[in-house]
Formats: sequence, C-alpha cells, structure tokens
Amino acid sequence: MVRLQSRIAALFILTLALASWLGPLTSAVAASTPWVGNRHAAARLITATEATGNAPQIDAGLQIRLERGWHAYWRNPGAAGIPPSIDWTGSTNVKSAGMYWPAPHRYLLYGLVTQGYEHGVVFPLSIAPKHPGAPVVLHALVHYSACKTICIPYTAKLVLRLPAGLASPGRQAPLIAQAWTRVPGTLAQAGLSLSRVVVSKSPGHKNTAILSLVVDAHGARLAHPDLFIQNHFSTATPGAPKIWLDTGHRRGVLSVTLKGEKTAAIAGKTLRFTLENGLAAAAFSATPVFGPVPPHGAGVSIMLILAIALLGGLILNVMPCTLPVLSLKLMSFAGASGGARRDLRITLLATALGIIVSYGALALVVIVLKAVDATIGWGIQFQQPWFLGAMAAITTLFAASLWEWLPIPLPGLAARTATVGRESSARTGAFLTGVFATLLATSCSAPFIGVAVGFAFARDPLVILGIFAALGIGMALPYLLVAAVPGLVRWMPKPGRWMVVLRVLLGFAMLGTAIWLVWIIEAVVSPTAALVTGATLLVILALLFWRHRLGNSQSRLRRIGAFAVIAAVALAIIEPAVTPASLAPTKQRADNTIWQPFGPARIVKLVNRKKLVFVDVTAAWCLICKVNALTVLDRNPVARQLRAPGVVAMRADWTRPSAPVTAYLRSFGRYGVPLDVVYGPGAPAGIMLPSLLTPGVVMQAFRRAAGPLQGTEAAR
Repeated sequence: MVRLQSRIAALFILTLALASWLGPLTSAVAASTPWVGNRHAAARLITATEATGNAPQIDAGLQIRLERGWHAYWRNPGAAGIPPSIDWTGSTNVKSAGMYWPAPHRYLLYGLVTQGYEHGVVFPLSIAPKHPGAPVVLHALVHYSACKTICIPYTAKLVLRLPAGLASPGRQAPLIAQAWTRVPGTLAQAGLSLSRVVVSKSPGHKNTAILSLVVDAHGARLAHPDLFIQNHFSTATPGAPKIWLDTGHRRGVLSVTLKGEKTAAIAGKTLRFTLENGLAAAAFSATPVFGPVPPHGAGVSIMLILAIALLGGLILNVMPCTLPVLSLKLMSFAGASGGARRDLRITLLATALGIIVSYGALALVVIVLKAVDATIGWGIQFQQPWFLGAMAAITTLFAASLWEWLPIPLPGLAARTATVGRESSARTGAFLTGVFATLLATSCSAPFIGVAVGFAFARDPLVILGIFAALGIGMALPYLLVAAVPGLVRWMPKPGRWMVVLRVLLGFAMLGTAIWLVWIIEAVVSPTAALVTGATLLVILALLFWRHRLGNSQSRLRRIGAFAVIAAVALAIIEPAVTPASLAPTKQRADNTIWQPFGPARIVKLVNRKKLVFVDVTAAWCLICKVNALTVLDRNPVARQLRAPGVVAMRADWTRPSAPVTAYLRSFGRYGVPLDVVYGPGAPAGIMLPSLLTPGVVMQAFRRAAGPLQGTEAAR
C-alpha cells in the first residue's frame, strides 16, 4: 500500500513537472500556426500576444516566408502576380479583421514591372473580437503567389486558437512591431507635404501622360524617394519615377510616365499613392489636374533652360522698365559716324559688360542667400525702401542728363581709377548704364523669365551662375549685335533734329520711371515718405537746372549746387528707409469690392463648396502685373467672370515682404510675381497661368477648373 502511494505521488510530481514544461510551449504554439507551403514559399499566422486579454484589438500578422530570389506581391502587383488575400470564414469571436500593407519594392521580370516583397514579409493584421476577453479562433484561407522565373499560386488553410487570459507579449511580438513600422502613415507623420499633383501630355508621344508630384520635406531630407500608384491602369504598370531634388534635398519632383493613358482619363480622377523616403513611407490620395510639368530639372535639358534664359533676357529690353535705356544707347550710335562711331562701339560693349557683370553679381547674391537659407525672389529688392529711394534718385539724374542739365564729372577717385580722361569716363558711364538697366529690369517678369529664374533658384551654384549669365547675355545682345554689325543702324532714321526731340522725350520717360518709384514708396512705406521723396527729387531737378543756367563762369556757385545735389540724393535714399512704415495695407484698385484678402486655408473650403477661386499674386512695383490688370483682369469677359456668382477673387500682395505669400509662390515653383492661379472642382490643386495673361487663357482655365458639368456655365 505504501509502495502504491509512493508510485502515485511520483506520477503526480512527474505530471506537474511535465505540465510546467509544456505550458510555455503550448502558449507559444497558440501564438502562431505551423508553416503551410513548400521550400519556395510558405505562410503562417502569428499574434503579438499569447492570449486575448481585454483589449478591443488583437495585433496579429500574416507572415510569408520566401526562398532567396523569390518574391510575393503588393496590393497592386503590377504586370503579373496575385496579391495576398484572406478569407476569414469560420472564425469564432471575430467582429472584423483588417490587413495592412508594408511599403513595397519594384522588380523587373522579363521587361514587366512588378511590385512586392523579397526575402519574406509580414502583413500586420488588426483583429477586433466581438467579445473582448473571450477566446478567439482564427480560420484564415490565404491566397497568394510567389515568383522567381515562374509564378506559383499558393493556398494556405491556417487555424490559430488564442485562449482567454492575460495578453502577455509572445515570441512574435517584435516581428509584428517591426512590420508595423513598414506600413505607410500619413504625409505629416513622414515629415512630408504635397504641393501639387499635375498631369500633362508627354511631348512627342501620343496617348502618353506624365503624372508629376511636387513633394516638400519638413523633417529628414528627401533620400532616394520612390513612388507607387495603388490604382490599376488599363495598360502597362507605371515604372520608376524620374526624380529631381533641389540642392538641399528639401523639395522633389517625381514624374511618372503613364504609357497608353490619356490625360483626360487621369485628370480629376482620385488616385492612391504610396511614397517612400528612406525608411519612412506615406500613403495618401490626390486628384491630378491638367497643367504643365512643374519647373524642375528632371528630363529637361540644361541647354534648353539656357536658351529660355537667353530669350527671356532679350525680351527684357522691350519691357517698359528698360526700353528707355536701350533706345538712348541705340540713338546715340545712330547719331555718330566715323571715329565717333568706333568710340560708341566701345561704349556699347562697356554697357553690355555692365549688364553681364551685374547679372553675375545677382547670381552670387542668390547663391549666398541660399547658403544661409534666406528668402530669395526675383525683384524682392523692390520691397526695400532704401533701394527704391536710390533708384528714384538715379532715374532723376538720368533724366537731367538727357536734358543736358548734368555735366558733372566723375569724382576724383573714380576718375583716377578709370585712368583719367574723357574717353575712360564715357566707358565707365556706359558700364554703369548697363548696371542701371539691370537693376531696372529686375522689376519686370518678362515671358520666359519665370521659368529660367525658377529653375535657377532651385539648383546648385554652377547652374545658377550659368542661367544668370545667359539672362545677362540675352539682355546685352542688342548692344553686342550693333557693336559687332554697325550696318544694323542703317535701318534707323538719319541723324537730325528728331534726335534732340527724342532725347527730351526719353528724359520724360526716365522721369516717369522716377514718379513710378515714388508711387511704390507710398505702397511700401507710407504716403509721407513718398511725399518727402518726391519733393526731394523736385529739388534735385531744380538745383540741376539752376546749375545749368549759371554757366561756367560761376564756378563757386556751381560747386555749392553740386554739394546740394549730392545732399539731396543722399536724403532721397535715406528718407524712405528711416520713415516708419504705414501699418495700413497697400492700396488696391477702385474695384476693391471684387477682391477678397488672400487666405490659402480658405481655398480648399471654397473648392469643396463647388466654388471657383481666382488668386492674383501681385505687387505695386510689378509692371507686368499692372499690364495684366489693365488689359485682362479689369476688362470683360474676365472682369465679368470675376464678379459672377460662385466665383471668389483673392489678391495676395507681395509689395512688402510676406512669408505666407512667399511660401505660396514657392509651392508653384515661382520666385517672382505675377502669379495667377484658378481653382475649382475640376482643378482642386489649381491651374497656374502664364506670366503674361490673355482673356482666352484665363477663360479657358475657368472652364477647366469648373469641371465637365459646370464648364459651360462658368464660361458665360
């Protein structure tokens, strides 16, 4: 009897020991299923906990094991393959089950683009029990495929029983946690933002669209970004995007070629994207709009941009801001002959050199400002009061010189530096004329200037220097051509009294430029500053006229007049800078009731309410802006459209420095004004218009922004 009792006790102890040894093993097995498959590919279910716990969600995962060289597929597999799917029929205590997709990779198989995973993958699962705390039984019928040189479809029947109890972490918890880190989050979580999504026709390729996304990085820099489109297309799967990154890797343009796709089928269609940036990834939806490929260097020849810059610089010569300078130099060449013409040829070359050197200096300024991450833009110096005062004084002096009121020699030091003499003074003066013409030109945004400058501002220093050099050569081209081929002046009228009249008229043109600059001072600083500056310029003209009438015999009075002129010029420069700026907003035109204050956040809300929004970014010192306003925006049919019901007109004023307006300009790859954009249900990301507007271009943009159903009504 004692022996029997001892045997029973030993068996009981052995049972307890075996139970204590098998307990953890049983729990571990409960947290995963056996592998189902073969040596090429196999699948199993895993959970992060060994029991259900009381949480409303259980973290689990579908793990697919792959042999080296084999890969499984993403939700959009591409040209071949079957994406994994799970049928949960037969599961117990399961309310819902969500499957999440880690960011994929791209593969090329026999020339076909496929998208998926290599070396194995874990798809995170979110299991919601009907009754939290109760046991869960997962029945998963998994379908997927794995490929190497051939593709094999797989089916796996998996059963996982998760008991009730404390939800302590299981052996697979780290694996599932790591898988969650590969699931794309939002753009904000990835430190990114989306500026624009446009679709355009591929030049030279019929039925081929180019889909471009402009992405900005706010945290880590863009590092080897990649873009995947979740939607399926009727033709081939899109390949890898062409990528352009700016110098600081803070902005990128990713352009995907969609072969066999029409732009009309892509524009207005909501697409789902996955964007990878190193280890971070984001998933988001966006609706492309018709528009040009955003300004960048991807796929664009640098030679083409240099040619555009050259043409833009040439066009600057006929803009209102610089035309008087060009007319003056060519007129002086036409009135000379023989040796004088040879001397004038040298002065023309000096003027061209002044222009080119000035653009080189502007390029260096841009490079330095970019290096210190300062605000850069075409014409932003016109936001500075001291610059406006200096330019107003210089144009006044130019006007006086055209009327022959200003026979003032160069200061002694400058004259000695330039090797004293009338000829050297003329060359120095011609060089400074080129510098002056360049400074005036920066207030103009002529056609092609925006493309060239926008490209340059986003590139490295060597490209900036090259593009600004092309701008300078383009602007200097008329001077270079006439200096090289004097016979071109035969097309000009013969010298005569008309030249005297023209000099007087050009003097008034220069004076008109000075008045315009005073008007800008009123907008940038205050009416008081403009009044004082204008009075100072009148004093300068009066003093110069008085000196001119004195004659050479009154040398002492002429010296006093010279010092007075210098003092007045200094006052014109200093006064706008020291006068407190007015807190009142800059003036708008008489039709102020049309224009509402600029509010980027309101644009999305208005478009969601089916409104059309027209944004006009302008500045008081922008002559092209004034031309657009007078010839297009203030005249029918555009003016009638801006007043129409359902249309909201916004004006963003860049006359003074404004961080929100600068950010808005940069979102479109622009660094200067004007900028006009039309938004609507058919173009929620906006349609950017060219710098020089025409009624037809604006009305066509309204029709496109209104969408197919409202286009006819919007055009009325």
